[in-house]
Formats: sequence, C-alpha cells, structure tokens
Amino acid sequence: MDKNKALKNARANYKAAMLSSGAAFMIVLVLIDPDTYLLSALNGLELFGTKVAPALFPFFFFSGLITRLGGAERAGALFRRPASLFYNVPGCGGYVWCMSVLSGYPVGAKLTRELYEGGAIDKAQARTIASFTSTSGPLFVVGTVAAGMFENAKAGYILLAVHFTAALINGFFYRGKKQSFVGAAVKPKKSRPLEAVSESMSSALSSLLTVGGYIVVFGMAADALVNVGLIPLLARLFEPLVSREVAEGVLIGLIEVTKGADRIAKAGVDAYSALPALSFILSFGGLSIIGQSLSFLSPCGIGAGKFLPMKLTQSLAALLLSLILAIAIKAFS
Repeated sequence: MDKNKALKNARANYKAAMLSSGAAFMIVLVLIDPDTYLLSALNGLELFGTKVAPALFPFFFFSGLITRLGGAERAGALFRRPASLFYNVPGCGGYVWCMSVLSGYPVGAKLTRELYEGGAIDKAQARTIASFTSTSGPLFVVGTVAAGMFENAKAGYILLAVHFTAALINGFFYRGKKQSFVGAAVKPKKSRPLEAVSESMSSALSSLLTVGGYIVVFGMAADALVNVGLIPLLARLFEPLVSREVAEGVLIGLIEVTKGADRIAKAGVDAYSALPALSFILSFGGLSIIGQSLSFLSPCGIGAGKFLPMKLTQSLAALLLSLILAIAIKAFS
C-alpha cells in the first residue's frame, strides 16, 4: 500500500516538474521574443473569437439545456438498443454521439460529464462513451479544413466519413462488460426550467473560456517548438515516407490540430493525397483538444492515462481507413 502511494506521489511530482519546466520555457521565450509570441497569442484569440466560439457556444448552451431538462433521457430511448448492443452503455450514449458529430470537440466530453454528474451513467460507462464520442464536427472538417484550406469540399465529406467511422470502431475496443450495464435503471437529475437556463448559460460561458485558453496556449506552444527548430528536426525523420512539410504539419497537429491542418495545406498537396495525414491528426485532436476534453472528463475518473490510449487507437483506425481509401481513389482515378 505504501509502495503504491509512493509511486503515485512520484508520478504526480514528475508531472508537476514537467509542466513547470514547460511553463518556464515558454516564459523565457516570450521574454526573449515578445513580439513573436504576442502575435501567436493574438492569432489564437482571433481563431477562437471568429471561428471556434460562434460555432461552439450555441451547442454548449442548447445541449446543456436539453440535458438538464431530461431531454437526453428521452432522446436516449431512440438509441437504447444499438447503444446497449454494440457498446453496453445506456441509450444516452447515442445522444452524446449525435451531439458530438453535429458540433465537434469537446461537446462529447462535456455531455459525458453532465450525464455522469447527473447520475445517468457510472464511471465505466462514461469511459466507454468517451471512446466513441470524441469527434470533430462537419463545420470544421468540411468547412474549415477541406473547403477553406484545401478548396475541396467533396474531399471533406470523405474525410468526415472516415473520421466518424473510426470513432465508432474505436468504441469496440473499450466497450464495458455486459453485466456492468445499469444505465436503464438510473434516472438522471433534472433541473427546473429557469434553473436549467441559468445553469446552462453559466456552464456554456465557463466551458467556452476554457476552450479558448487551451487554443491560445497550445497554439503558442506549437509555434515555440517550430521556432526553436525541434519540429523541423523531427520532421526530417519522416522524409522517406512523406515530404518534410507534411511531416511538420502532422507534428504540429499533434499539438494544435488547426495549425497542423493549415501547415499540411500550405505544403501544396491535394486533399486526397493529404487524407491519411489529415485523418490521423483530426482523430487524435492534438494536445489542445485532449486538454480541453480532460478538463471535462476528469470528474468521471478519466485521466490522461486512460484518454490518450483512446485517442491513439482512434487516430490509428482513421489512418488505416484513409490509407485504404487513398489507394482506392488513386487506383480508380
């Protein structure tokens, strides 16, 4: 018992030391070159304010309102059979998936937490639901990435289909035991209408600010790793497989997905050739998305040690599917 406690303390101290070192590193860089990193922060705020916040806020508010008024329970009735059959979770897991594919990161994580805190699901079910409801949305995949960055909306629908399919496949790796399914006997807590509106508004604003903070901070971190030469150096290792520019985009995307996708687009490759790289980073989400998701999922007992493997298997499933599709497209084109 003492050994386990000592091991946990050692891990906590190691994580704290790593985060402190990273924070100190960023402070030094900002002090050395304030113009560059203030511009990086400004770009992150602009991205958040003009693209992310308008898209996420309505979904944060209205999905929260639906959940607090018991709508998730009613919607879950439609998905009870497939959710139970395929993933051993209550029907509300299907509701979370629908809201996630409509609105994107990190709505799935936020709704999972709300269902857990409302008593609709237990920790094991929350973990399973999180494994197949962590997705980007069509507005970002088709609109921002495919149409905006690559000027090819048609490729965006293929990318979106791969992305959603990989998420559903991923859930099979983390489905709970049949005997652990107790959701049908649990009724989620409901709020009175006016309380639900107030709680949803407060929660939406708080969640939105959290998302914005992660976008700015991890965007700056990605720029820092490029500027000090670490990402360009690592990208050289992948040159036998892809161009250095695409490799840099993937590495940047592992930190902040929007910047990574934009870097791949600027490499000059067409959308179909970039399909595997884009599928991988969109399904992984980047450390920024993972941090956002963990800020919601941690009360459900889902930490980085559980969530990172989920995202890795999801991104590998997306990569495999997109490679098969990319080969088929080239063969028939």
